[in-house]
Amino acid sequence: MPVILAAVHFRSPTRRAPAINRVLFGGAVALCLGATSAPASAFCRALTCTVCFPDTMTGCPVGGVPLAWAAPCVSYSVYREGSPSISHDQLTEATEGAFRAWRETTCPVVGKRPSIAVTNAFGPAWCDRVEYNWGQANANLVIIRDPWEADKNLFALTTVSVNRETGEIYDVDIEINGTQPLSVGPLVPGRYDLQSLLTHEAGHFLGLAHSPRPGATMSPTQMPGVDDFYSLDTDDIAGICAAYPPERSAPACDPTPPRGFSPECALDPAMGPNCSLALARRRSSASAMTAFLLGLGVAVARLVPRRRGQKFT
Repeated sequence: MPVILAAVHFRSPTRRAPAINRVLFGGAVALCLGATSAPASAFCRALTCTVCFPDTMTGCPVGGVPLAWAAPCVSYSVYREGSPSISHDQLTEATEGAFRAWRETTCPVVGKRPSIAVTNAFGPAWCDRVEYNWGQANANLVIIRDPWEADKNLFALTTVSVNRETGEIYDVDIEINGTQPLSVGPLVPGRYDLQSLLTHEAGHFLGLAHSPRPGATMSPTQMPGVDDFYSLDTDDIAGICAAYPPERSAPACDPTPPRGFSPECALDPAMGPNCSLALARRRSSASAMTAFLLGLGVAVARLVPRRRGQKFT
């Protein structure tokens, strides 16, 4: 049975800042996914708009600022533990393979790589919370969860913390549903290849949205027992090269998160562990989370894949 990958959730940093609009993007609502005008391609960019309208030519919603990392290199950290069926080492290897597919692609015409690199520069993370802490050190987390507390039909969730005015990505956390039938290594009939799933999520990590083009890595559907997402489609390559053109002028390469790296969860001197994250992770009450986050002036949105029989993020 094919799987439908969910869209992306966006969240603004948990602190007031002039560049951050105090808006909350509802949890599992349709994401602001959009595309720059590119009639020859079907790739879509994730956007900052809260109300997006579809482009009649591309099929992608438009109306906001495209998301992208400002730096030419960023880091990710795999949580120190795996799941009962997939070890930390297997998750780490699959994650590296996923990001390598995007990092080592070649942009057409110029014959050079996109101006972005994603590396496991700092080793494993010890914090298992999805969070971004303004003014404190952070880590871009990759974690596999078993048990899974979100919608059981989802295969993954990718949370992106962004500047609502500029589209700059500050932090991304990827959660994989370890209770789903996943496989690593040789393909297994009826199971979904972990590296293929992670390659799709890596595209969200880099600011791409779902593509309407069948066969693209950013297509919202994945079939069991195949590894079609290992290699990028021409549509995916066009998307990553548009977001990070080789000739882009960017700061010197430093994979350290904007406020520094920490493998540990943040601890607020006044409040203790970051409460907003706990609420977001549990996805308990939508109204409670909305009220809490709006009280903090937080803008939230998540990439949540939709279902094709089952769901992916």
